[in-house]
Amino acid sequence: MRTSGILLHISSLPSKYGIGTMGHEAYKFVDYLAKANQHIWQILPLGPTTYGDSPYSSTSSFAFNPYFIDLELLVEDGLLKEEDLPNNFESREVDYGFLFNTRYKILHKAFLNKDLFKDEFEEFIKKEDYWLDDFALFTLLKKEHENRAWNEWYDDFRYKKDQAINWAKNEFKDKILEEKFIQFLFVKQWMKLKAYANKKGIEIMGDMPIYCSYDSADVWANPSNFLLGDYLLPKCVAGCPPDAFSSTGQLWGNPIYDYKKMKENHYSWWVSRVKHQLQMFDILRIDHFRGFAGYYTIPYGRTDATIGKWEEGPGYELFKEIEKACPNSKIVAENLGFLTKDVFDLLKKCGYPGMNIFQFELGDGIKNVPLKKPYKPNTIFYSGTHDNQTIMSFYTELNENNKALVDKLCNIGIMDRSNLKIIEFCFNTNCNYVIIPFQDYLGLTDRYGRMNTPSTVGLNWRFRCFKSDFSKELNQYIKDITIKYNR
Repeated sequence: MRTSGILLHISSLPSKYGIGTMGHEAYKFVDYLAKANQHIWQILPLGPTTYGDSPYSSTSSFAFNPYFIDLELLVEDGLLKEEDLPNNFESREVDYGFLFNTRYKILHKAFLNKDLFKDEFEEFIKKEDYWLDDFALFTLLKKEHENRAWNEWYDDFRYKKDQAINWAKNEFKDKILEEKFIQFLFVKQWMKLKAYANKKGIEIMGDMPIYCSYDSADVWANPSNFLLGDYLLPKCVAGCPPDAFSSTGQLWGNPIYDYKKMKENHYSWWVSRVKHQLQMFDILRIDHFRGFAGYYTIPYGRTDATIGKWEEGPGYELFKEIEKACPNSKIVAENLGFLTKDVFDLLKKCGYPGMNIFQFELGDGIKNVPLKKPYKPNTIFYSGTHDNQTIMSFYTELNENNKALVDKLCNIGIMDRSNLKIIEFCFNTNCNYVIIPFQDYLGLTDRYGRMNTPSTVGLNWRFRCFKSDFSKELNQYIKDITIKYNR
């Protein structure tokens, strides 16, 4: 079935209080999608973020970002009062510093009224204890250690000495309970929003990073799942080798999984993780899928990725276990980057849709201009992703020859809006799925619309929409091209 959707992260939705949330504007966006005949809402990972604010660098593979909890809905639930809400402000960018300094104080006030949902909360704690207990304790201890990484904590907590852990659980039991309540609030609001979207015919596509952050509850609580050495420091870390785009490669710094050990218990941690994600989303995009076929490792302590080696990944054996636990699940493989035969073979075995990006199809702009070629139907075609330029900046920065080639390919005339013509090219492919970042519909440049510039820190993940961006005219245009190209 041919279908289409929009990529827009929760953080980018309009709101009065500094960042998009799961509140009324999220419900309005679902309505907007439905009116435009869209059927997929793709978002970025929902985990709690740390330094750099990247949703791909989280303190947990199972927990969720408290910033997305809607404060006005907490007022409606009786957990907050109107006077507890912060001053209204709207901007094109998220202010993470403001959120870090203010949001938890407000959520604490909601926690004081937790007994309003006593039975629900207790049921949540029991159901989610397989990850929630470790995460809540980790988060509390991190705060008590002035938010330092866990390898900088006092040794008794770093190495999880029983006496120290039992003391902390008793000494800080209310604060640990508060961390659990915050997660309860998120899941409560999220499942209501998801149910509303599903009722409107909208499937939500979540996003799961392949790797865990070193400074995470995952690594601290289960160090044996990772290749760690002396003092629980990584033996090696993840990244990408040098290529045409980077002479020094990419040093991500994530610890590497001990797949040999994971195989012994049938990849139970991975199965739990994916199952948990599929309970939250209708479709799950797995980032850096090629890493399951083969992954690049860099010795710990290196400052770049020039020295490293490829290792064989867990391959299809891991996904067989996932399929047993989650039959007929909808999974999408992010199969971009340096691809080899083993990656194509794994994708074929799994049967997951892969991805094509218009900007990558351009190649060198001369010999490899995208053609109206028979893309595989089981593919999602994007104008760009969160890591790309907006399509408007991409187009305007092409040199004259390359721009002329794209003009010809997409039938762009002098009076046309180039972003919309490129979007229509995406819609006109034979791929079963097309997903367009909302910034590309708006025709924004990188200055106002780019979500992330890889290998940079400080100005990413901030893009936000204004209410005026969701115009009736744009909605009608999206609906028209959806009908025109039979999606």
